[in-house]
Amino acid sequence: TITRNQFNAAQVALNAAFLPSIMLSGFIFQIDSMPAVIRAVTYIIPARYFVSTLQSLFLAGNIPVVLVVNVLFLIASAV
Repeated sequence: TITRNQFNAAQVALNAAFLPSIMLSGFIFQIDSMPAVIRAVTYIIPARYFVSTLQSLFLAGNIPVVLVVNVLFLIASAV
């Protein structure tokens, strides 16, 4: 095992999965300003589609084309 207790395991999980997911989702850094290689990686991260959905709802209102694509991807990644 990597860690000896649950607290350290939670810290390892946070650093290994959650933080990169949030950083690559477009929540902290804009995806358009990322290098092309990293931008390509963001397409497989479900958090990108969640953040995009929230941004379109809060900033632009209800845009069905954007919402349908993002929600379908989120449903597919949940299954």
